[in-house]
Amino acid sequence: MTDQVFPSRWIQRLFPPLDSLDADGVPVGCPVSVVVLAKDEERCIARCLDSVVGVGADRVLVVDTGSVDGTTAIVEQYRRHGVEPVRAPWADSFAEVRNFAIEAVGAGWVVFLDADEWLDRPAAEELVACLQSLTVLRGLDRLVFAPIIRHVGRDHAMEDVPRIFRADSSIRYRGAVHEYPVCSGPVDEPVGMAGLNLVFHHDGYEPTVIAAKDKRNRNIRLLNAAVKDDADNPRWPYFMVRDGLTVLDRAHILDLCETLKELAERNPGTGDRLNARQYYRRALCIACQGLAVMGDWATVRGYADELDRVDKGDSPDAHYFRSVAGLADGGLTGSALLRTVRLRRDEVLIANSAVDGSGRHLDALIAALLERFKSASEAERYREMCAPWTDEIFERSRLRLR
Repeated sequence: MTDQVFPSRWIQRLFPPLDSLDADGVPVGCPVSVVVLAKDEERCIARCLDSVVGVGADRVLVVDTGSVDGTTAIVEQYRRHGVEPVRAPWADSFAEVRNFAIEAVGAGWVVFLDADEWLDRPAAEELVACLQSLTVLRGLDRLVFAPIIRHVGRDHAMEDVPRIFRADSSIRYRGAVHEYPVCSGPVDEPVGMAGLNLVFHHDGYEPTVIAAKDKRNRNIRLLNAAVKDDADNPRWPYFMVRDGLTVLDRAHILDLCETLKELAERNPGTGDRLNARQYYRRALCIACQGLAVMGDWATVRGYADELDRVDKGDSPDAHYFRSVAGLADGGLTGSALLRTVRLRRDEVLIANSAVDGSGRHLDALIAALLERFKSASEAERYREMCAPWTDEIFERSRLRLR
């Protein structure tokens, strides 16, 4: 591998278990196809297409799964810009639609862009150059790439959603919802994933958009079917906890976590990049947020102990939830502040957090502890130095549960 050919400008990070990339030769030309999945997207489809037409992509396909609003008419107007409308049957599976689109592309790079996303002009103009530089990488038939997805109205971006890979590889999607790429074969195998320094913007999490599209109920319906049909796959109970947190009752949350615990002990192979233990850790953290809102501090503390057990050591996430429980019911001393500061300084532990790998949740906790044991002014000064944190427990680093 040489610095002259390695596309270091674009590679932002490598996701485990991928720990290195090899490059060889010089970049070569390769077709780039942007694929937009759409159904009833008249609100935003023009914005999405405006951001990608005329910036060097060889093809722009809009795969429509049955729009009944003005989406089809809007897309038709973009034919003169080279946009290709494609109709695809909807069979209650996002994986099937994505795989349909991959077959339609056939060769070269496929870039999936949701209809409620768009590229700013610099990212759009750099897209083709970025993908051309990646052609020097070895093993492209097993690699996927994740852009930075910035959400309107949210304090953080998603950096682990794979959207870009070679259509002429064995990579295909699995799953009706929250679908994931695998190296498909007689036995599906995990892909390697690298993050790219390319930004996609997204506003699909705006409350009005979620309500209008009824995304939560759709996802829960599809996940319920997946949990039954693919019972050995930990991905589905995890996403059920995540997507259903605000509507599931306590018994259902605990039952899903118990299912994940059993799967973590068996660790069945699914071709997913994440294993059952990782999904269990994530689900415990999300469950703790929902249980905190319910005031079930006993179970929160029990799950915090379980996080320490799963992590085989000092889990910053366990400390976070245990400390929040103590803030809520008074079972906390000033020593919690010192311990939180110590954990916050441990970059290795923070990087492995299932709540936030940048440690913002511990920053919010430190501010709350400063306010409890020092003063409101010291807490505010600390907040001003930190990126804000929002979850079910904190709202922009201020404790919700009082």
